Amino acid sequence: MYYQNWSELKKFNPVKDGKWDQELLYEYLVSSCYKNFRQPLNDFFSSYQNDEALAELLFDFLLNEEYDGSESQIGAAFYLSKFDKTILKKKKDLLLQAQQNPVDWKRPFKDNSYLEWL
Repeated sequence: MYYQNWSELKKFNPVKDGKWDQELLYEYLVSSCYKNFRQPLNDFFSSYQNDEALAELLFDFLLNEEYDGSESQIGAAFYLSKFDKTILKKKKDLLLQAQQNPVDWKRPFKDNSYLEWL
């Protein structure tokens, strides 16, 4: 779908009754790649940096071939890089798998030196 502005997009909140809607989350991740949505979506996702269910979904976008080449993967990698480290430690295997990707924008962290805390 195409949204002209944040007011249009935010009507389709991907969190309903505490559960994530993967299709709407996809729309948010794709939209995050566009300048006029970047800041509102950064603000939106900043409140979920401790959400383990969201982390699982973001890793699914990154590692699932169905989304290969999609802008949703750029958004997923970016927002995973902002996640609380305790959540990322719980998802260590998925994070290390994502970090092995030869495509730099599919890796949450540009290089493994950022992972010394892991």
